[in-house]
Amino acid sequence: MTRLEMEPRTYRSEVCVNMNIPEHYEDVSLKLTEVLDAIGLREDLRWQRINTWLQIEELDRIHAESIYDIDARMYCFGSQPEATTTPQLLSDIDRVHLYRKYVVLHDLRFWVPSLDTKKSLLMVTDESTPSGYVKLQLLHSDAPIPVRNYQNIMFHIDTEGRSVLYNGFFRAIFKYFLNHVDSHGPAITTLMNGLSCDMVVAIPCRYWPDEVSRRMSTARINYNWPTKRMMDVIKQTPVLLVPVGQRSSPQQHLEWRLSFSFAEKLLMMQFNSTQYKCYVMLKFIKKTFINVHDVENVLTSYHCKTCMFYLIVDTPASLWQPNNLMLCMDLCLKLLLSWVQSANCPNFFVPDENMFLGKLTCLAQEKIARILQDLLQQNGRYVTIIPHENIGDNVVRVCQSLCINLSYTNEYFLAQTISELMKNLDYLSVSLLLTDREKFSIFKPRHGTRQEIGIVLRALFCSAFGNHLASQSLKQEMCHQEKLIVAHEFLLLGSSSDVASGKLKLAAFYLAMGKLDAMEDMLKQVDANFTHTVYERWDIYNNLSAFSKIPQEHLSITNFIQKCFAFTVFYSLSDIHCIPKVLIFEIFRSTDLEGTFNIFALGCFPLAVVTAKAYLYFLQYQCYLLKGRVAQRYVSLNNMICVYKDYYHKFLFLMESLETVCATNGSLVEMSPVFIFITTSMNLMAYCLKQEGRPMDAFKVLCLSMKANNQNNGAKWQIATFINSAIKMLWVRQ
Repeated sequence: MTRLEMEPRTYRSEVCVNMNIPEHYEDVSLKLTEVLDAIGLREDLRWQRINTWLQIEELDRIHAESIYDIDARMYCFGSQPEATTTPQLLSDIDRVHLYRKYVVLHDLRFWVPSLDTKKSLLMVTDESTPSGYVKLQLLHSDAPIPVRNYQNIMFHIDTEGRSVLYNGFFRAIFKYFLNHVDSHGPAITTLMNGLSCDMVVAIPCRYWPDEVSRRMSTARINYNWPTKRMMDVIKQTPVLLVPVGQRSSPQQHLEWRLSFSFAEKLLMMQFNSTQYKCYVMLKFIKKTFINVHDVENVLTSYHCKTCMFYLIVDTPASLWQPNNLMLCMDLCLKLLLSWVQSANCPNFFVPDENMFLGKLTCLAQEKIARILQDLLQQNGRYVTIIPHENIGDNVVRVCQSLCINLSYTNEYFLAQTISELMKNLDYLSVSLLLTDREKFSIFKPRHGTRQEIGIVLRALFCSAFGNHLASQSLKQEMCHQEKLIVAHEFLLLGSSSDVASGKLKLAAFYLAMGKLDAMEDMLKQVDANFTHTVYERWDIYNNLSAFSKIPQEHLSITNFIQKCFAFTVFYSLSDIHCIPKVLIFEIFRSTDLEGTFNIFALGCFPLAVVTAKAYLYFLQYQCYLLKGRVAQRYVSLNNMICVYKDYYHKFLFLMESLETVCATNGSLVEMSPVFIFITTSMNLMAYCLKQEGRPMDAFKVLCLSMKANNQNNGAKWQIATFINSAIKMLWVRQ
């Protein structure tokens, strides 16, 4: 028996074995189908909406032709005409105006003499033309011969000497003719019935390119989708040539993108009820989990649609049943994940075209992959926190009758709670200036969640206060042993705040006191606990699966933070007598408060800010350097380099976003944390390289640090010491 001949339940069982699909998926799929039907995704409403938009399309086309009196046809595409949207998705409308003054050919054999004023154009490509794009070469009106060396405002000469149609002319004329100013790529944005409408002009071509036609006729018929009858209808639809080039192409102003919007619209209409709901759920998932992470322009609804096309082709029709909806959604997420990890999203009609090209940065790739991996590990819990149309709440409600506990709400709000805790941590740095022990009353534990948060905050404050007290004691000529003992007790209390930060402050205290054995033992404990399941400041928001440990392992919030979270390490001006010298440079990284730079919304407070992972390897290096362990010292230095590379990927993404932020009068305050993390890790590494006897390498790293961020950077102080040392050496030699 082939996979195509299997019954739905049989095929589902096979996939469950291969993919370890939870057994409750079938019941949840049926309940989710009911919920989606209730919000307006029933088949009868779907087709009513599609037919209504077809009527609107026809009326609008007649109106446009009568008003503008041009040889153009108007068609609507996108989520609204396909009925794959809901009011809260706020999907826009894609309206295409077909410009019919040209006859486009893909082969000179189809040329015929034109009896009217229409000009003939030939689709051509060369080595520099990206897949999915063509150039339109002008042909003579009386013979199928290409025109060469002819140029005006509409036709330009390409690198091959051919007269090809300039795409910018059409966008400019279309924008001026319709009197609109907002543009988005090749589209002009306006409002239509209260909805955002992207209008674009395109040139139709009756004939499909031979390679696309052959591919659709043969390679796509694995499981009779599209069927031969569907393909016969689809091939009668025109291919659209949109005036936009590939953004990284040197001749993008002469390129036209192949668009198969008509074929896609027909394929969407062939979706059965489960396929239709699966696609809408993908859009809900994208809007809920991905669009909120500043990568909404990377993974789009069109990528989700392409994913559906590929998956339907490569799976039997028996899979797409209501009881397999959750399974189908996971398969789609898995396919999207594979595309993101390989940085290649192939166009359905032109697989050689990578739709991620020029859009998927290294950091965006890592972020989206992490989100998709997290969703696949949740066993369907993600559907319960989709806020749009109250889908999440309704799924939880209907599943309660099945005794299926999919509730992810507590874990979701726990993520928000820890997010607020991170904000409180910023303000906690101000408490370093306090010396009155009675101030601890503000961290008095309370009931419920507040009690948990109070315990964590109190531990963090103990660590900060102990460090402040130790610095005061070491500042004086005669160290007060009693104060140092009290400071040590506070640091011990604070060491249990989380996986690393409190323990690292205690290790730095041991370094200042010269207790290298105690320091080494503490660092080994931190290193052993710092596994792949430990998250730092920016990672926690993209790893909601981490919160599943709380109900699974019956953890309290305090225990969760102590086992799975590493806070950033903060030092203030009052700590300079018990911290490494290089961090003093970080505290004074801005002597003139360049541009009144806000650090974590703390105004002008000078702080040294270092991530737990970078600080761990730095302290390890200092410990092994003083103890004379060469091999372990090299390992720590290599680990610091790996941390720097990890942060540098985040820096590259921020640099790509910097122009956009500045263009919108945005502030760099929100971007400052990652800038400081990057430069601080580089400065710590440079300090270790200098200690290693590699001053030139250290100087190069400091220069890279200044290139990453030339303001509020502690590298300035280290560079100043380099210059001072060089001057002294020259003076001695003279």
